[in-house]
Amino acid sequence: MKFLRLSIYIAIPILLFIACNNEKLLERMPFTYIQKNTIPDGGRASAIAFAIAGKGYVALGRNRNGSFLNDCWQYDPATNNWTKRNSFPGKARVKAIAAVANGYAYIGLGYLGLAGGYADSANYATDFWQYDPNYDQWTRKADFPSKFTDACASFVYNNEIYVGSGFNGNGSTCKFWKYLPAEDRWMPLNMFMGESREIAVACNGDNHCYFGTGYQCKSYNDWWEYSPGTDSWKQRQPMPDHGRQNTLAIAVGDRYFVCAGRYWRGSVTANQYLRADVKEYDPSANQWIDRGEIPNGKRENAVAFTINGTVYLGLGEDDNGLVNSFWSFTP
Repeated sequence: MKFLRLSIYIAIPILLFIACNNEKLLERMPFTYIQKNTIPDGGRASAIAFAIAGKGYVALGRNRNGSFLNDCWQYDPATNNWTKRNSFPGKARVKAIAAVANGYAYIGLGYLGLAGGYADSANYATDFWQYDPNYDQWTRKADFPSKFTDACASFVYNNEIYVGSGFNGNGSTCKFWKYLPAEDRWMPLNMFMGESREIAVACNGDNHCYFGTGYQCKSYNDWWEYSPGTDSWKQRQPMPDHGRQNTLAIAVGDRYFVCAGRYWRGSVTANQYLRADVKEYDPSANQWIDRGEIPNGKRENAVAFTINGTVYLGLGEDDNGLVNSFWSFTP
């Protein structure tokens, strides 16, 4: 009888241990992806994306022929269909930014690809526009006060828009700025504490704002938290790889994901290190969790937006050209 009791006592912690391990395994399982209809124009790369009032939007970028675009498309998740909206009124461009505040989208900056190439400062767009989804209308706002506008990173906190990093033809920067929509005004912030870079990413969730990855002579894998209240930076656990660029950062509630992109090895011929993986950053544990891979292959310069807790992502390009698939997953 004593032996039986002892066996039961031993079995209970074993069962609890197994249950806890099963919960951990479930937490780390890859997501289930659902393929969605894609934009009916052959795809694009280096575009921008945002979501407002239950609809997603993709605009700008470049097409399969390398031509820069200024069109805008709306995605309705209820019908899984795309509708063309009024085009962006500025010049066609790539590597712009998009942010949503107070029910409006704010789009601008980026690289124009005009004659003169990277050495011509006229290629670095500073114009900034407000998009009203209710009237499908664009309004120009105050220009960005810097020429570091190619491949900036941006996020939103308390309906104010934060923009920084980026390239100006000669190099990258550690400067960040804040846009105040109510005042249509930009104000400078404390400089980012890490190394300067471009083609980095940023995202904001319910409780945190993050910035990281990117490229400047090498690929970065560092990860930083920004505190808007104190205008200060804190380094967090870096991503568990050699770094990446042209990637995606996505927030759903208080969960944070980085996916796809490219690890740069320093030459075009050795540049085969495209990513398809999804990594989740856990703020409470300050650690990264592997969440599997996006279907249909590796890609960079893709787009993503979130609607009602579901992530929609896709487009972009690989070494063979544009990747035109579009997917959703719900964390």
